[in-house]
Amino acid sequence: MSALPEEYGRRMKRLLGAEYEAYLASMERGARTAFRINTAKVSRGQWEKINPFQTAAPVLWSSKGFYYDSAIDAPSKHPYYYAGLYYIQEPSAMIPAEILPVQPGQRLLDLCAAPGGKATELGARLGRDGFLLANDISVSRCRALAKNLQMAGIYNSAVTAESPEHLAEVFGGFFDGILVDAPCSGEGMFRREPRMIQNWLEKGPSYYAPLQKEILGQAYRMLKPGGSMVYSTCTFSVEENEEVIQWFFKNYPDMELCPVERKAGFSEGRPELTDGGTEELRHCIRIYPHRAEGEGHFAALLKKKAAGRLPPGSGGEAQGRQKDSLPAKEIHRFCKRQAGEFPEIEQMLLGLPLPAGYLEWKDDRLRWLPDEVKKMSGLRLAAAGLPICERKRKVQWSKELALSVPPEYLGGAIDFSVNDGRVIRYLKGETLQTESRKKGMLLISVDGYGLGWCQGNGSGMLKNKYYPGWRYQ
Repeated sequence: MSALPEEYGRRMKRLLGAEYEAYLASMERGARTAFRINTAKVSRGQWEKINPFQTAAPVLWSSKGFYYDSAIDAPSKHPYYYAGLYYIQEPSAMIPAEILPVQPGQRLLDLCAAPGGKATELGARLGRDGFLLANDISVSRCRALAKNLQMAGIYNSAVTAESPEHLAEVFGGFFDGILVDAPCSGEGMFRREPRMIQNWLEKGPSYYAPLQKEILGQAYRMLKPGGSMVYSTCTFSVEENEEVIQWFFKNYPDMELCPVERKAGFSEGRPELTDGGTEELRHCIRIYPHRAEGEGHFAALLKKKAAGRLPPGSGGEAQGRQKDSLPAKEIHRFCKRQAGEFPEIEQMLLGLPLPAGYLEWKDDRLRWLPDEVKKMSGLRLAAAGLPICERKRKVQWSKELALSVPPEYLGGAIDFSVNDGRVIRYLKGETLQTESRKKGMLLISVDGYGLGWCQGNGSGMLKNKYYPGWRYQ
């Protein structure tokens, strides 16, 4: 562990008092590793039946999180990881998406979403009849964000690389729920990522606090009356946490701070360290590494007061919405016009569980898109919806389709047991020999969960079509 800056030490002594030495001792212990199961694909009960990791133990503040011992188990090397059954995530980082109220059918925004840990959990909780916009201002970071959503099978979503201000111009009063995991000085990550210490010396809390206030202000513009917002950071700084929340209430008086169910490891906010902070700031959540099995974190649940009757589609009405599907007659008209020479495309589309939205051909690629994407003209759109196929001389089904839709909707699969060595060989891009005598593009799955495609020649030899950029290393 690198030496902590003197000024940082003085701040932490003021924050922790007699517990400061216990905090220092915790910095010498190894950081905990964890993963969160993806309930868009596998339920908690199903996971308990197939869980292959002998060291898995529940994360106390997450209904889906498990610690593991990286010296014994390697979740990033397991086929279930490639099937998108879980996401490897720092334990404390599971809290913000856990405490944001989510109901199926809502429209959600993860404003600072990369690399996607919180966005994938929001998408899993949302279900197929809502919409998630995952944004990050960095185009390069959006690539990882899009990949993680695709592997998780969260296709009723879009990924943008935009400033909060530009998004607010398009989505005023649009979202039922917003998560703001704000850029911060990273004090809570010093143990896991010592390089953050240099960043703190170069910038520190005084650099980030004005940026956090600006982001929160733009998020407010996009939140519906009656909607909920979570503000979170991975820092201990009162200047970036309680004082930012205090500033927010002063400038946006129709916002209120909501109590959050206290769980093991949660500490309360610190109003006594602010200038005139009110007792309600104790509703905030703090995580300290000497009190909990996770890195430093802060989170606050906020709500915009409803002005009279909630508008249609707001959080108060979302639970009662009907799950509409893309009409078969619309699919037929679209295919007759765009894909008449490829009848297998219409056959595939009619069998998919596609929510209401629309189909689009672009550059010989077909994808399903949520209706919300129609609002995004002029935005930097990094990914959206569900890519279905590419139309060349023959139809090539997409990697996203294999990971997003259960095999029974895709005509079945050549299914391997997780212990079959051919699974890893497939993920490495190798040709496989099987008993299958089928021809054409065939789905490969592991224990019933889709991985990708292969090309059958009728002799049992399967040409590998697994996406090269995602291969097992």
